[in-house]
Amino acid sequence: MRQKEIPRVLEQLEDLDSRVLYYSATKNGIQYRVGDGVYLPPEAFTFNIKLSSPVKRPRKEPVDEDLYPEHYRKYSDYIKGSNLDAPEPYRIGRIKEIFCPKKSNGRPNETDIKIRVNKFYRPENTHKSTPASYHADINLLYWSDEEAVVDFKAVQGRCTVEYGEDLPECVQVYSMGGPNRFYFLEAYNAKSKSFEDPPNHARSPGNKGKGKGKGKGKPKSQACEPSEPEMEIKLPKLRTLDVFSGCGGLSEGFHQAGISDTLWAIEMWDPAAQAFRLNNPGSTVFTEDCNILLKLVMAGETTNSRGQRLPQKGDVEMLCGGPPCQGFSGMNRFNSRTYSKFKNSLVVSFLSYCDYYRPRFFLLENVRNFVSFKRSMVLKLTLRCLVRMGYQCTFGVLQAGQYGVAQTRRRAIILAAAPGEKLPLFPEPLHVFAPRACQLSVVVDDKKFVSNITR
Repeated sequence: MRQKEIPRVLEQLEDLDSRVLYYSATKNGIQYRVGDGVYLPPEAFTFNIKLSSPVKRPRKEPVDEDLYPEHYRKYSDYIKGSNLDAPEPYRIGRIKEIFCPKKSNGRPNETDIKIRVNKFYRPENTHKSTPASYHADINLLYWSDEEAVVDFKAVQGRCTVEYGEDLPECVQVYSMGGPNRFYFLEAYNAKSKSFEDPPNHARSPGNKGKGKGKGKGKPKSQACEPSEPEMEIKLPKLRTLDVFSGCGGLSEGFHQAGISDTLWAIEMWDPAAQAFRLNNPGSTVFTEDCNILLKLVMAGETTNSRGQRLPQKGDVEMLCGGPPCQGFSGMNRFNSRTYSKFKNSLVVSFLSYCDYYRPRFFLLENVRNFVSFKRSMVLKLTLRCLVRMGYQCTFGVLQAGQYGVAQTRRRAIILAAAPGEKLPLFPEPLHVFAPRACQLSVVVDDKKFVSNITR
């Protein structure tokens, strides 16, 4: 679970007539300092420019039911996959002050803490409106001298916003270097509807060209340095076995995250196996039945019939895979027949791999219906198997569209970690998406389950 704590202020800076300034404040285990970028809900502040209202769906006109007798079937205006109802993304601001109004009864409480922020515009917030975002970098912002005072309890998270000219590397490398990173190259003037060079005070107080604000004679309130940006943690890559690998999409995600090196893959369909080989030249790809391969390993064999070396117990640190889902898919109208039961047994095969190799980490991916199939019986049996093996485990339903996939695709994910390992949390979404496609809770035996995701 994520750490929860009551918001509080730290390190008083200055005592003014009506308010007290502070250097930092904490919320949910995260420290926020003057100069930090913050995520705020869309209602936290407005912009000084009036944008045209989004295009609304045309209203239905009454029709002659004698001419169009089937018209009543079109009972809804909803267009599947439409993002017209998608919420706005977070507002982004940079903390200029952290303060509390003066109180005669001592230390301020959580509702007293306020922050003054400079507003950042996204491309779609300027007079160019939504079309401006179609060709702009998703991490690009525009500085503005507009300010807003916001309750600290409204803060949703911390981010890093840097002036692009101060970066030691190109913006692409900077953006890929860690989560929650943004940059700006220009300032936006809403009154004149123009883009300008950003003022000097817009540059980060901690940038190297500025001496980090430690010059003599500067008051403490000007010496505040923002928090360091979150860095990508460099760890040894996990030796990974990808079962039911396909062409390697799941493995590629782990490669891009920098946490795994897929040394082995099992894919029975030859065209997909060939694609995996091309995408992962250093991997050993087995084009065989996973059950036969596991029997060979358990019998003490070190190679298969083609002379390929089989991974041995202790070799595999991470096991990932998506067992074929025809038996769980809502598109399969014959999923109660014997053939579907056979397909579903591949989940058991996948768990057998986990039981034999005992990897440090385990991930199973499947369709949304996996968690509710047969009154969640398959989900419960899967979790029970993992727990009996000694694993910590969690499950959730994620929307791939919230992570950059240009389509609606809900997926059930089961994560497990061996004893002594830290069970990972599900990542926070990177994109807003249609609410109708983001109903991700799961009801099992009349109990509602949600993941750790807060955004």
